[in-house]
Amino acid sequence: MSDFIRFLLDSVKFLWPFRIVHQWEVGGYYLRGKFWRTVGPGLYFMLPWFTDIIVVSVAPIIVETGRQDITLQDGKVLSFSASAVCRVVDFDKAVNRVDKYHVSTLALIQSVLADRLARVDTARVEPEARGRLLSDLQRWVQQEAEEFGVEVSKIRFTSFITNMRLHRLLMDGSPNAVWAPEPD
Repeated sequence: MSDFIRFLLDSVKFLWPFRIVHQWEVGGYYLRGKFWRTVGPGLYFMLPWFTDIIVVSVAPIIVETGRQDITLQDGKVLSFSASAVCRVVDFDKAVNRVDKYHVSTLALIQSVLADRLARVDTARVEPEARGRLLSDLQRWVQQEAEEFGVEVSKIRFTSFITNMRLHRLLMDGSPNAVWAPEPD
């Protein structure tokens, strides 16, 4: 009996002529499968089989990159991971022009950070010279993300290690580890 009731409720939900867009969302109104317009929060009429509303959250989310190891211009290895605050600012670009905008945005952040950090002068990744670098990286990522209809703000490094050999020694903690200075 419960399967029959579930079937009835699902049928009513499918045929229900209204859709709610919550205040933290934006919706795309589709007419016969073609994007028609963007709609904000509210109650909207839908004609089953002819119209649809796809809803996307516009609330900021935090995305985190995995650890990335890159080689700098002088041959040193830089290991880093970062987090960034992202949010959808253009529904049409984010949903209709990019497949899985959230996955694409994360890949974009990872690739732009790795590419731009590999090109900068090694002196710029030193702690005392890193301030301007972070604002430049944020600007470069935002320029690329505009194409996806996503705003990327507040990029922060969660890990930033330039001397990998010393870091591995400290993290390893084994009594047999031997420290050897990196060659210049």
